[in-house]
Amino acid sequence: MERDVALLTGGNSGIGFEAARSLARAGWRVVMASRNREASLEAVRRLERECGAGCAEELGVDLASPASVRALGKEIDSRGLSLGALVCNAGLQVSRLQRTAEGHELTFAANHLGHFLLVNLLIGRLAPASRIVVVASGVHDPAQFTGMPKAAVSDFDVLAATGGPDPDGFDGRLAYANSKLCNLWFAYELDRRLSVLASGSGAPRITVNGWEPGLVPASGLAREYPAAARWVWNWVLPGVTRALHPFLPGLSTLALSGPALARMVLDPALGGVSGKYFPSTARWREAPSSRDSYDVERARELWRLSARLTGLSPADSPLARD
Repeated sequence: MERDVALLTGGNSGIGFEAARSLARAGWRVVMASRNREASLEAVRRLERECGAGCAEELGVDLASPASVRALGKEIDSRGLSLGALVCNAGLQVSRLQRTAEGHELTFAANHLGHFLLVNLLIGRLAPASRIVVVASGVHDPAQFTGMPKAAVSDFDVLAATGGPDPDGFDGRLAYANSKLCNLWFAYELDRRLSVLASGSGAPRITVNGWEPGLVPASGLAREYPAAARWVWNWVLPGVTRALHPFLPGLSTLALSGPALARMVLDPALGGVSGKYFPSTARWREAPSSRDSYDVERARELWRLSARLTGLSPADSPLARD
């Protein structure tokens, strides 16, 4: 029997791998797209040992590089893959200002621009009723206490260059929080455009939802932390969050968050549900995101900027037209 296909960015470790495992166990074929191809190959081997040959494969992509994202889009198109799901999972957090070859701040480029371009390039490869999931974070919401700087986006061109509102400063944690707010602006604007695209077609529409994993130690976000902090993150905090999760659902583990992410693809009850947010704090039931995330004008402004920065044109995507 032919398997449904899910493309998952960053699926070779952490939450992404646990989601990939759940999808493969449910009979899906998972295509992992990641910059670290050696790690992806090992992840494919692990899944095939558990779920059988053909349940997974890997492709390379650097989400911070528009050329690399376009190469991935061409690879998928050349294979004629029909995608039942596209999970925008990959993300990074850095401690110092780094810019891409195009001059974009690395966090913004990898966490937002890469997924923006990839989704647009693959719209034609997504089957009717397929699902897009955009992985966000509770740190996007200034009203929540997360221990992180509060998301603050003013000028989008400054954000693209520095990750924050200050053209002369850089805070890696703030850049991450801002990128997660951009994820939701993107998801909600994408939903509006997909709705227009589907109107009058009679075919089941492609859906898109935002999802939030919770605070998940050992997830990979601490790659640039000092050695002692990485040790605590990877070996001490997972046990703490496992014990506290029944009382504080915003604290989670890989074993809990990974299957919860896969549920966004697998659960029949979510068929047709679009433009919603599913956070850990609500035990991954639908709940409101931040007030700022529903700002339609800001979302449209971000879409236009993203199209300009990635060179997206109507020839690339039917969603590129304003």
